[in-house]
Amino acid sequence: MKAKTILLTNLLVISLLLAACGSKEPTETTVNLPVVSGEIENTPVPPAAAEVEIPQDTYPVDQPAEPVMLDVAIAYPAEDSSPTYDADMRAYIEQILGGTIAIEDLFGKDDDQLRETLITAAEGRVILTETGLEKAVDWLKKQ
Repeated sequence: MKAKTILLTNLLVISLLLAACGSKEPTETTVNLPVVSGEIENTPVPPAAAEVEIPQDTYPVDQPAEPVMLDVAIAYPAEDSSPTYDADMRAYIEQILGGTIAIEDLFGKDDDQLRETLITAAEGRVILTETGLEKAVDWLKKQ
């Protein structure tokens, strides 16, 4: 035990002595910025490319070269008391479905099935908001 204490004390004393014997140079760092003259040089800018070439052999095969963009989130018809509410909701749901399923096939289904069907139909084409999804499910349940 005494040997460990003496060894540890000697190690501490030696490290303090080495730290005290370090260099006395200041540790301040300075940055020399370049001097800027008041003269302005006009360098010609190369003209931008007018047309971007679309690669001919793209992956995956049989896909359009241009990326397909998602439509913005479609807004649901907000006026429940509107005389054209039923027609507006039918058009809204048909826009969500995008011709994948007939709207009449959704009548009589429960909430979870309607929700899953509408989300699956809108996936990759339309951004469906939670409020719009709720309104569509409510309307379909009433039919």
